[in-house]
Amino acid sequence: MGQKVNPVGMRVGIMKSRPSEWFAKTRKMNADFFVEDIQIRDFVEKQLARSGVAKIVIRKTLKEGEIIIFASKVGVLMGKNGERIKKLEEDLSKKFGKPFKINVKEVRTPELSAKIMAEYVASQLEARMPYRKVVKNVLAKVMEKGANGIKIQIGGRLGGADIARSEKFIDGRVSLQTFRSDIDYHYLQAMTKYGVLGIKVWIEKGVIPSAKKKGKKTLNLD
Repeated sequence: MGQKVNPVGMRVGIMKSRPSEWFAKTRKMNADFFVEDIQIRDFVEKQLARSGVAKIVIRKTLKEGEIIIFASKVGVLMGKNGERIKKLEEDLSKKFGKPFKINVKEVRTPELSAKIMAEYVASQLEARMPYRKVVKNVLAKVMEKGANGIKIQIGGRLGGADIARSEKFIDGRVSLQTFRSDIDYHYLQAMTKYGVLGIKVWIEKGVIPSAKKKGKKTLNLD
């Protein structure tokens, strides 16, 4: 029986940078920082839900913290004169008891972000668009931006069917077993009229060439 693992987590330390950057002197501090990281990430993602956020990087010490948000819609995310980000900084400082600085960086090619594409699919399904039409549109967009391949899986009561099922849609090449493959992955749920639909998106942005053989270069998301 096949054992599934998160393709992003499997590549951390090999070709993916860590989403959190900090140093703990003791085991207890390490555990406290880890739990705090989860709470910070959940809080920020809840406040910025469906705002085109591709990635969140957390850097912190005992006295202060920095959050780097990679987003496709920087203007919408920041609000008028950056008021939305300032409000978020204040809320984080009050909740976690130390000052936070938030920096927003633009994602030049949002079509190569699995998270942004998954959110787009979810929003379209919640708007009662036909799932096959939505998925085919996303496949075409991603491949046009130079991706090696994309795979989308949707599960649930598709089209209002009485029996839940899952369907996969693949375009191009998505080699999950190759560690040199730059794979982006995201999972989320769409709340539709007929119930919850699970959405999984895998995008292969390129392959790191080996020392013996030259291959395609990786497409950077940032």
